[in-house]
Amino acid sequence: MPTQQGNANEAPRPARPPRRRRVRAAPRGVLPGLVTKPLAPYLLPPLALSLPCLPAVTAPSGSGYGAPGVAAMADAVVEYATTEMVPQQSRDEISLSLAVLRRRAPLRLLVFGLGHDSRLWHALNPGGATVFLEEDPAWYRVVRAQSPFLRAHLVAYRTRLDQADRLLAAYRSHPACVPPGGANATLRVRGNWACPLALHNLPPEVYETEWDMVMIDAPKGYFAAAPGRMAAIWTAAAMARARRGEGDTDVFLHDVNRRVEKVFAEEFLCEKFRVAETGRLWHFRIPPVSRRGDADGGRTPFC
Repeated sequence: MPTQQGNANEAPRPARPPRRRRVRAAPRGVLPGLVTKPLAPYLLPPLALSLPCLPAVTAPSGSGYGAPGVAAMADAVVEYATTEMVPQQSRDEISLSLAVLRRRAPLRLLVFGLGHDSRLWHALNPGGATVFLEEDPAWYRVVRAQSPFLRAHLVAYRTRLDQADRLLAAYRSHPACVPPGGANATLRVRGNWACPLALHNLPPEVYETEWDMVMIDAPKGYFAAAPGRMAAIWTAAAMARARRGEGDTDVFLHDVNRRVEKVFAEEFLCEKFRVAETGRLWHFRIPPVSRRGDADGGRTPFC
């Protein structure tokens, strides 16, 4: 008797083929499968939503790098992108100074030393005044030949690195080296030959300018007969004290890992005025003496 499942001797019925879905023909002029409805905003790539409008070009074609400093910046970018030479300072150290330049530029910038980074400092102060002081005649000629647009002076130092300890110990016995009393009393740098730490014979424009920022990365200070940076530090401190315009003087000192730079900075640039540091670079923000009113009673005459 056959069961509900059918007779075992009965041949199985062939399976029905799957039904095909009808594909509606695309309208004329539209490729099959092309999405013709606008996508919802959440389906668009993130970049398409955040990309700003193309800025309008308002300057006439051929204007070139007319804005102050733009051409110098372009030259510096090409220089460092196409050569193996690197600046004397690290990226973090340069960034510390750059923060001040961004905040205060255009400014008056005095740099002790010429180097592979001179073009950079010149470019980072567009519209400002940047002056370099170099003590090595041979190196001065090399850098000036490569970058004749830099405003640089060849200067002479009277000090030697092996005299640093004696100069530090004896400077208070030289009245010309010590700040006089009084809230508005300032030290004279120009023509101050009586103080062995004073750079008394610099070009006139150095004395006639109130520098907003000073970078001390020279002279040489790594062998006994080198000039050392004692006089540069003393002179920068004296100039910052004598400032009469608005604002303070931002002073940057490089190579503070060396003993002489460190002890002279603490004596003349003052620990209480140090506001930042990174790597081998210290940043001091020095107010003029006329706005201090908190002398240390002679223990540290410059602070």
